[in-house]
Amino acid sequence: MRPAPVIAIDCRLMYYRKAGIAQYTRQLIRALRDSLEAENERAVRPRLRVLLDRRDTDTGWLPAGIGILRTVTPAHHRCEHLTLPLELARRRIDVLHSPDFITARGRFHKVITVHDLYFMEHPEAMDAAGLRYYGRIGWSVHRADRIIAVSHFTRNEILRLLPSTSPDKITVIHEAPDLEPEARNPSLLPAPYALFVGTFEPRKNLTTLLSALAAWRDMPDDFRLVIVGEHGWAGGDPARLAAELGLSERIQFAGRVSDAELHHLYCGARVFVFPSLCEGFGLPVLEAMQRGAPVICSNAGALPEVAGDAALFHDPLDADGLAGLLRRMWHDEALRARYTQLGLARAQQFSWRQAAQATWRVYQSA
Repeated sequence: MRPAPVIAIDCRLMYYRKAGIAQYTRQLIRALRDSLEAENERAVRPRLRVLLDRRDTDTGWLPAGIGILRTVTPAHHRCEHLTLPLELARRRIDVLHSPDFITARGRFHKVITVHDLYFMEHPEAMDAAGLRYYGRIGWSVHRADRIIAVSHFTRNEILRLLPSTSPDKITVIHEAPDLEPEARNPSLLPAPYALFVGTFEPRKNLTTLLSALAAWRDMPDDFRLVIVGEHGWAGGDPARLAAELGLSERIQFAGRVSDAELHHLYCGARVFVFPSLCEGFGLPVLEAMQRGAPVICSNAGALPEVAGDAALFHDPLDADGLAGLLRRMWHDEALRARYTQLGLARAQQFSWRQAAQATWRVYQSA
């Protein structure tokens, strides 16, 4: 009998980043493990492994039965393209899945996940280290045996911006909200409040959101905006901009919060607002919908694909238009109830179980 194939998933990024790609990777690994465990009839069950930075002691999120391969090379290191292949050459790996865009050289099959390519046309949205790392995307797409795009929008962007890519090796696999969300509980924060979740970087478009609040002339006295997130690429200082616009008393910067705290914030939000300039998927929109928060988001990137008819949309640069939607949603209880129900139904259409099964098929085809 041939030995069980070894599938390694690169999780080194989790040492210093917990949102976005790290969240995608955590959820996928949980679902993959459950999916493979359910296939009891498989004669040779694949073995899942994760690559972790040797300094990363936070392994409580890993399901039982998944091995850890420690690496000296940190994620995004300037010499990663030289040192990581040397480390992996000593390991037995049949398939390497790189959820953070960039694969490694080696005698294994290569699968990458591409989340978005916004940085290719907007390098100003990223710092020098990020551009150096993600600047290898053309090489990585070329070397990959299979490519997972998290949306049809992202697939089309790959083919538009990297036209030599074979369409046949791209598979669209949507993300999903949490596998098992906690029970809905009231937020500990005093209601009512609007909620934004995202890294502070130009693409997340906090400038337009704050400008929209400044344009809301008859804003009720009880309105508050809670902003969850931390500084990312060239994020500027949203607190300073809020002060300049006279909004400091209306805004609470919550920073990074735990998964449980975020869950309660979603549940307690009167409205969730997400004005991004471009998203390859836009997972916070589905997370908010799953917890019953009515959603306002921009019509940019993959957000219409993800939100469907379950959100109110605005042009990402139209602060006045966003202000009008916030006003409507804030005051109209029937409108909020309608979009709460639409959002709950929409979130149920996305499943990590389905994503894991489709990802497993990608590994097989690689």
